[in-house]
Amino acid sequence: MHYPEAQNYRFEDIEVDVARGCLVRNGEERHLRQQAFQVLVYLLDRRERLVSKAELFDSVWNNTAVTDDVLVQCVTEIRRAIGDDPHRPRFIKTIPKSGYRFIGEVKGGSNGSYTEEITHVEFEIEEEIQSSSRSDLRSLSIFNFVNRYVAIGSAIVLLGAIFYFAWPKNSGNAGVLIMDGRTTVAVMYFENQSNSVEFDWMREGLADMLNAGLSRSDRVNVLSRDRLHALMERGKTANMTVSDENVMNVARQSKADYVVSGSFAQIGESIRVDIRLYEVKADVLLATESLTVDKAERLLSEIDLLSLKLSNRLRAAPNDSRDIASLMTNDLEAYRYYSIAVEKAHALKTVDAVELLQKAVARDPEFAMAHARIGYAYAVTAGKLEEGKPYLERAFQLSSRLTEKDRMNIAAWYAIANKDFELAVTSYRQIIQRSPFEMEAYFRLGRLLAGEERFDEAIEVLRQGMVVDPESKDLYNTMGTVLSYKGDHPGAIAAHERYVALAPNEPNAYDSLGLSYQWAGDLLKAVENYDQALKLDPHFEIAIIHLANTWVRMGQYARAVETFSRYIDTVPNEVDKTRGLNGIAYVYLNKGDLSSAAEVSARSTVIRNDIFSYEYLISWKLGDRAKAKRLERTILAETAFVDRGTRANQRFEPYFRGMIALNNGKNDEAIEHFRETLTHPPPTWHHEDYEDCLGLAFLRLGRFDEAIAEFERILQINPNYPLVRFRLGEAYRSKGMADEARRNYSIFLDSWSKADIDVPEVAAAHKYLEYRW
Repeated sequence: MHYPEAQNYRFEDIEVDVARGCLVRNGEERHLRQQAFQVLVYLLDRRERLVSKAELFDSVWNNTAVTDDVLVQCVTEIRRAIGDDPHRPRFIKTIPKSGYRFIGEVKGGSNGSYTEEITHVEFEIEEEIQSSSRSDLRSLSIFNFVNRYVAIGSAIVLLGAIFYFAWPKNSGNAGVLIMDGRTTVAVMYFENQSNSVEFDWMREGLADMLNAGLSRSDRVNVLSRDRLHALMERGKTANMTVSDENVMNVARQSKADYVVSGSFAQIGESIRVDIRLYEVKADVLLATESLTVDKAERLLSEIDLLSLKLSNRLRAAPNDSRDIASLMTNDLEAYRYYSIAVEKAHALKTVDAVELLQKAVARDPEFAMAHARIGYAYAVTAGKLEEGKPYLERAFQLSSRLTEKDRMNIAAWYAIANKDFELAVTSYRQIIQRSPFEMEAYFRLGRLLAGEERFDEAIEVLRQGMVVDPESKDLYNTMGTVLSYKGDHPGAIAAHERYVALAPNEPNAYDSLGLSYQWAGDLLKAVENYDQALKLDPHFEIAIIHLANTWVRMGQYARAVETFSRYIDTVPNEVDKTRGLNGIAYVYLNKGDLSSAAEVSARSTVIRNDIFSYEYLISWKLGDRAKAKRLERTILAETAFVDRGTRANQRFEPYFRGMIALNNGKNDEAIEHFRETLTHPPPTWHHEDYEDCLGLAFLRLGRFDEAIAEFERILQINPNYPLVRFRLGEAYRSKGMADEARRNYSIFLDSWSKADIDVPEVAAAHKYLEYRW
C-alpha cells in the first residue's frame, strides 16, 4: 500500500505518524498490526467520503482472499487503540453493508476535506468543448465565481460557495462527461401565430412530436421537455418569438449542438408549420422546412416526415422504423390532453395533470407515456406507491411504444415504486451516462443517494450536475438539504443562499433557506425566511408547516397551534391534514393537556411511521394499555411511504421501537434502539428530530451521568437545541448539584425568553430558581 506524502494526522489527543508506522495517544506511543495501521491511514486519507469494504480489501490486502471478519478485527483493533465506541462513534463510523468512514475532525495529512481554509476566492465555470460533432465534453473547471455572483450577499456566503461547491480533489473522473459521438439537439417550444388559444397546446406538443421522431436515431441526444422547460423558465422565454435571440441563448445554456425552433398558424381549415434548424456554435441557420395539413388528424404523420428530414440534415438516420404515432399515440385529442397535462405537472398542479392524463388513456388505452406519467405522479411525486405501480406496469407492457430514454426513466420510476432504491440509483446513473445534460437525473440521483444516507456520493453527483449547469436551482436546493443532513450548516446555508439568488421570487427558495437556518439553530433567521416565503405566496403550505414547527421549537405553543391549524385549512388531502393534526397533538402532549391531545389525535385518519401518531403516547400516558398495545402493532407495521421519490427518513423506525420498548420496561433494548436512532440523520422538515431521545431515556431511567454526557453532546452540535438546558438542569438537580442545576435553568429561561408562560418546563424552571436550596 502506498502511503500519502503527508507524514502526520492529528485528531483530538491522537497523532498518527505515517513515517514511523505508529500512533501516539496522550503521549504514549502505540503500535497496530501492519494491516490495521494501513486501514487507519487509508480511512484518514479519504475521510471526505465512504470507503467501501471492497476498496479496502483491494488496497490493503492487494487481492489476497480474506473474509469480512479480518477487516472487522482490524477496525476493532483501531477503535481500541484510539478510544472509539462503535455504538457512539467519534472517529470511525460503520455504514452497514457498505464500509467505513472516518468522521472525526482531522488536521494534517493529505487534506481532501471540503472545509480547508481558502484565501483566494475566485472561480468560474469554464467550458472546453472539442470542435466538430462535440464527441466529448472533457473538462469543466471552476473559477471566477465571485465577480458574477457578488449579489448573493456577504463574504461568508461566497466563501461557503468555495468551501462546499468547488470540485473535490479526490473525485477522479467524476467531472468527465462523455457523449460517445452523439449530437445533442434542443427542440424549442413553437410559436402560436394563430389568433385562437385553442391551439396553444401545440406549442409544446409539436416539440414533443419532433423529440420523439429525432429520438429514433441512436446518434442523437434530444433535450428532454423537462430540461427545456427549466431553461426557458429561467430565462423567462416561454412566449418568445422564433426570431428572438433568446432561442440561441437557451440553446447555449443547454449545451446543445443544434437547435430547432418553429411556428404554426391556422389558415382557414388548414394548419401550417414552419421550422428552422440552427447550428449553435457557429450561430448560423442551416435549414428551413415547412408543411401544411388540411386536417389536424394528419398532423402526426406529417410531423413524422418532417423529423425524418431533420434527421437527414443532421446525418443521423433513424435506426428505429417506428413512426411517431407508434411511439406516442395516433389520437391527436389524446395527445392534446397529454401535452397540457405535462404543462400542468411543470406547474406542480399534479391533480389537474393526472385528470388530463386519465382522459388521454381513456381515448387511447395504449398511450404508453400517458400511463407512465400517471404512475410517476402517484408513485414518485405523491408517494402513493400501490396506486402508481399498475400504470407503470402498463407502460412496460406497451414498451414497443416507448423511446429508449423513456424506458430508462420508467425503469427508475418503477424501482422507486417498489422501494428498490439501489436499482433506482443504478437506473439514474445509466440515464446520466446516456444523457449527461439532463438535470432531472442529477437531481433525482442526488436525492436518492441522500435517502440512502450516502451523502458524499450525493454531493459528488450534485457537483457534477452543477458543472453541467451552474445555475440549476434544484441542484443547489438539494445540495443544501444534503449538507444539513451531514450537519454541515454553513454549507447548507451557502447552498440555499445560492438557491435564493437564482430564484428570488420563488417561495420555496426562502423556505429551504429557512430550514437550513432552523437546523443550524438560528430560529429567528428561520422565521424571517419562512415569512418571506409566505409574503410571496400566503398559501404556500410547505412554509406554513415549517413555520409551525419552528414555533414549537421556540416554545411558542399558541402560535404553533394557530399555524398548524392554518396549514390544515390550506392542504387538500387527508395525509397532509394528519401531519398538521399530529403537530397540534404534539403541542398539547408537551403541555400535559392529554384530553385535548387525545381529541385532536383522534381526528387523524392516517397513521404513517414518518409522521408519528401521537395517539399511542397519549393512550399510554392515559393508562389505556389495551389501546396502546393495538397501536404498537400498527405503528411498527411496514408502510409503503416514500419521501418524494426516496427512502423515508430512517430515524423514525428505531425511535418508535425504542419508545415502545421503554414503555414496556425493556430498558436495554430501548437504549440500543435509541443509539441506532442517532446513527441516522434527523428529519429536517419535522417538528421533532429525536436528537435528545437517548438523553431523555437515561434521565427517565435515573442514569444521570450518562444523561448529562448525552445532553452536553447535543449542545456541541447545536447550542440552541430546544429544552436541552432544562434537561441538564433536571439531571443536575437529581444528582443534588444545585449550582449546576440553577445555572442550566437560567440559561434555559434566557434562551426561551419568548416562550409561552404556561409551557410546563418554563414554569418548572422558574419554580426551581425561586426555591432556596
